[in-house]
Amino acid sequence: MRLTFALVATLSLTACGVEDDDAAPDTAPAAKAEAAEASFDGKADWSFDLCERRGWYGDGECDWFCARRDPDCNAAPLGPEPAGDAATYPIVLAHGFDGSPTNRWGWYKVAAALEADGHTVFVAEVPPYAPVKVRAAHLARAIDAALDASGADKVSLLAHSMGGLDCRQAISGLGYGDRVASLTTISTPHRGSAVADVALKLLPGGASGALDALARAWGRSFSNVADDPDLLGAFNDISESAAPGFNAENPDDPQVYYQSWAGVSSAFGLANGKDAAACEGKLLRHPGTQDTMNATLLPMAAFVGGIIKLEPNDGMVRVTSAKWGEFKGCIPADHLGEVGQPKHDEANVYTGFDHLRFYRNLAFDLTKRGF
Repeated sequence: MRLTFALVATLSLTACGVEDDDAAPDTAPAAKAEAAEASFDGKADWSFDLCERRGWYGDGECDWFCARRDPDCNAAPLGPEPAGDAATYPIVLAHGFDGSPTNRWGWYKVAAALEADGHTVFVAEVPPYAPVKVRAAHLARAIDAALDASGADKVSLLAHSMGGLDCRQAISGLGYGDRVASLTTISTPHRGSAVADVALKLLPGGASGALDALARAWGRSFSNVADDPDLLGAFNDISESAAPGFNAENPDDPQVYYQSWAGVSSAFGLANGKDAAACEGKLLRHPGTQDTMNATLLPMAAFVGGIIKLEPNDGMVRVTSAKWGEFKGCIPADHLGEVGQPKHDEANVYTGFDHLRFYRNLAFDLTKRGF
């Protein structure tokens, strides 16, 4: 009787879709790349703990897609505990394309964190959709305002993305080299971004008026200086095709110290074997960890990194393009995460990257260098 009851129960459970995991055919991914992609796309519907079955827990790599927290993902904050003296010169923050001090491309809580450490900080605002020369003119006025307000004779510029090109234009094209002590760029497209080249091919040049009208309407929702956009002009200035000409016209000023950082990220949080070489062995990260790229950047990353070449990038800018002056290395962050967006209030639990900790250390390092 008991045997009959057990048999009936087993058949009933099977009919309801409850099967013995060990007896069921294992059709789940055997490779981490497939598992990460399935999890990223929301298609991971396995009836068992895949990472436990594959032995991926505690194998030395942070597998963020596991059902339970992988012990390798308990990452400590990257970099030393920030400490030091206030910077000699005021720090001016320069934002990138499509940015403002307040929108999702802005420096999230960076100014407040640096000011709490004793630094004098100013946040520049330039037109979000304008060519570099137009943006640089606005930046120059922000530099003048910072000098007047602080009484200093120079500033240190800290720039993200296109903001670095604005800074170089102000220094070399507008003659501000005598008023700038240092320029630090974070994922600036010094050699262009393939995203802009693709956009220039797709956007109809004859419809620039309509495009600018849309850019004006959108820009006014987050920027105070978005009234006169030139979208195609902005794309041209950050394109790979225009980079050689810009670099020739804006050589480094010997009065200014130049340094740069790049971001590295990947679609499914898996390491790219080319990262170490591209970053010249200077990767600020814990072994076995990798940043998972924000989904909104994935379409651009396909053009930036190349589907075949898979060149290390942050979703918008290749590591090779971000290098300028003294290359300091790579941080585990995508183009948004580099400025703490969208609104990162704590360290990334998988990589340990904390943008505020990073910029606080960067500012104290400027002090050590005499800036």
